[in-house]
Amino acid sequence: MQIENQNFYNCEVTLDNGEKYRVAANWLHNEKLDHWKNWLCDAGSLRVYIDKDFNVFSGECKNDSLGNLLGKWKLLDQSTTCNLDRCGGCTDDLIVSKRSNN
Repeated sequence: MQIENQNFYNCEVTLDNGEKYRVAANWLHNEKLDHWKNWLCDAGSLRVYIDKDFNVFSGECKNDSLGNLLGKWKLLDQSTTCNLDRCGGCTDDLIVSKRSNN
C-alpha cells in the first residue's frame, strides 16, 4: 500500500525512512493501519476517557485505568505501552502520538 498526502487530514505519519505524510486518522483505521500493540502511546498523558460511572481511562481504548473522578485519579506522566491489537475507530485516540518501542 502506498501512503499519500490527503487534502483533509488530522494527523501526520512518519515512516521508518523519515518520510512524512498527512492523513485522516479514520483512513488509518479503515485501511487497517492502526496496529500499534507494544508501541508507546501518549493516551493518558494528553487525553482521557471518562465513562458513565466516572471511571477515568487513558483514551477511549481504555488501555489503562487511571482511577475514578469521585475518588483518586491521576494523568499518566509518561507514555503508556499499548495493549490492544488495534487502536480502534475513535479518531481522538488515533491522532495521539505513537512511536515504536524499539
